[in-house]
Amino acid sequence: MRRFIFSFFILFLSILISSCFVTTAALNAVSSSLSGSDKKGVPKKQKTENTAMLALTGETDVTLVGDFFPTALKLYEIIQTQNPNHLGLMSMTGSLNIMYANAFVQSPASLLSLRDFEKQNKEYDRAKLHYLRGRDFCIDALDGRHKGFKDLIDSNEEEKIDKAISMLDKNDVATAYWAGAGYLGAFSLDPLNADLLMRLSIPVAILEKAASLDPDYSDGAIWEILAQFYKSAPGEFGGNEERALYCYEEALRASKGKTPGPYIIYAQSFCILDGDEEGFVDALNKALAINPDDNPSTRLMTTINQEKARYLLKNKGDYFLQW
Repeated sequence: MRRFIFSFFILFLSILISSCFVTTAALNAVSSSLSGSDKKGVPKKQKTENTAMLALTGETDVTLVGDFFPTALKLYEIIQTQNPNHLGLMSMTGSLNIMYANAFVQSPASLLSLRDFEKQNKEYDRAKLHYLRGRDFCIDALDGRHKGFKDLIDSNEEEKIDKAISMLDKNDVATAYWAGAGYLGAFSLDPLNADLLMRLSIPVAILEKAASLDPDYSDGAIWEILAQFYKSAPGEFGGNEERALYCYEEALRASKGKTPGPYIIYAQSFCILDGDEEGFVDALNKALAINPDDNPSTRLMTTINQEKARYLLKNKGDYFLQW
């Protein structure tokens, strides 16, 4: 019954939006309201907190949001098809695909046991699909703001890629973050993919540019991804121990230690690789000590990350030799 209601609601909204009664101006207004950015992709200045989004990001019932998220995602995609030139909506649709892939597909799949290997791989394939779909939406949005960006990025020529990166400005930070996150998310699930591997420097360059434009974006979210990449990637593909530690410290600085993400990345990407069991436990306990209610706007991700921290602690024997 619930699926029928969702399907009916989506169909109704699609018909409503595509009807002649909805003017272009009204559609742009709806798109801007839903995305938080205008038609040109410039973020709107919020006088007050977005209470509509807070209903999702401030939720602690992960299952509730996870069940609803596919419906919200398809609603955004339907509206985007009806208003394909609205760059703000294009970027938001991309980011939602990447959020869904990470929080509600890859993360739950990573907690499955070895007995569910086949199911886990199927979920990872789904996550990769949404990561790449989201990346493409975001790259298209950046191309809409900076004519020629996509062709330059796809050129495989270092000089042209550098030119594309130099086009980005502070209004592009969120879109650039999600584009890089989508690319590296897909790579993490398919590291032997030749196309993703050979173009690995592109998302890293996009993220580095975004970090330079807004070092504190989303409480250090850009630094978290970069720290994880630099620590785990082989040196010939951009790995760098010194840069990894710097990015981790920047993530801690920007988050003020109030989000679990940096601690979990340190536990997984640093402590496991370095065989530091004590540091692993300490970092995860710090992640669990954070009160989700201290920052209502990030309650959902804090809850998801703390579930992961508990799982890692419970299964620490899988990562360290026990004598």
